[in-house]
Amino acid sequence: MKKILVVLTGGTIGSRVEGKSIDVTGTSVYHLMDLYEKVYGGIEEFEVINPLSVLSENMDLTIWTSLCQVMWNIAYEDYAGVIVTHGSDTLSYTSALLGMLLSHVSVPVALTASNYPLGEKGSNGLINFRSAVELIHTRLLKGVFTVYQNECGDNNVYLATRIMEADPYRDRFGSFGGAAFGKMKEGVFEHICSPINPTIGQVNENRNPIARSCPEFNKQVLLIRPYPGLDYRFIDLNAKPSAVLHYLYHSATACTVGEGSSLPAFIERCNVEQIPVYTASNKNAQGRNYVTAGAVLEKGAIPMYNISPEAAYAKLLLLYNIGEDIEKKIDETIFFENLPVFHGQDSAQ
Repeated sequence: MKKILVVLTGGTIGSRVEGKSIDVTGTSVYHLMDLYEKVYGGIEEFEVINPLSVLSENMDLTIWTSLCQVMWNIAYEDYAGVIVTHGSDTLSYTSALLGMLLSHVSVPVALTASNYPLGEKGSNGLINFRSAVELIHTRLLKGVFTVYQNECGDNNVYLATRIMEADPYRDRFGSFGGAAFGKMKEGVFEHICSPINPTIGQVNENRNPIARSCPEFNKQVLLIRPYPGLDYRFIDLNAKPSAVLHYLYHSATACTVGEGSSLPAFIERCNVEQIPVYTASNKNAQGRNYVTAGAVLEKGAIPMYNISPEAAYAKLLLLYNIGEDIEKKIDETIFFENLPVFHGQDSAQ
């Protein structure tokens, strides 16, 4: 039987508690493997590498480049699957990035994390890792997924391009559109039938790699989220990001009035600097939009439809650093990051 490759990257699942501090120290990342062997045995089925050890809130483009290079160069045909342990803070971002970068792989790649350090009361890290192992053992799927147990005990399996950042109160992750892709239950994968979910057959379709080689993330994308009182005059464009991604309110709107608070006015600034502005998540509303949404698009914003902030950011970052046919590929779905049109979008919002 082929082994499972485990890629340890740190995070809470690879941390230790020392005094009142939680940190990745020394060989703490390997504590997961020791604990798994004690509880479940079968440690011989793993090959373990530790390319980096970082708390995920400290992830930056340099670290992402290193991780992606490691993941890109894995000989996937030599393994039953791959598990990536990661910190929970930026799990959804790395999931989206790897979900698109590795959409072509022939085995399941499962990212997972932990809410609390291993061994602490209420920690789900070991359970999450076990669910990732069981998902690979089912031999049902290929592609990239994220496995994480919520506070209700559901061992959810998310499409990597749809998992959304955890809320800070319950540490609970969500799925863009509302439905996880499936669940692990007593070693069995249960697919969740939903109008927004692809079938297992669709997930397992063959895909071409998104690029000829793994990109280095030298070109940056500025992500902005709206809130009442946002003043664009505080945003300095002198550093010249390659693109701006402006996420929108749920109605695909943003403020269009005020001396410093108008998004159309900010887009005009970006146009002068020749910085493309993308907006998400836009809605397919058969031409019917709020006047504020229309005002944003009239200034030349490039819409991205039915996509989470994490996936939109990761997609732009990948496309700009790959540098090929951005205008064409921005509308192409790489690995289910764009949801199908919701029936409510067929009417006025």
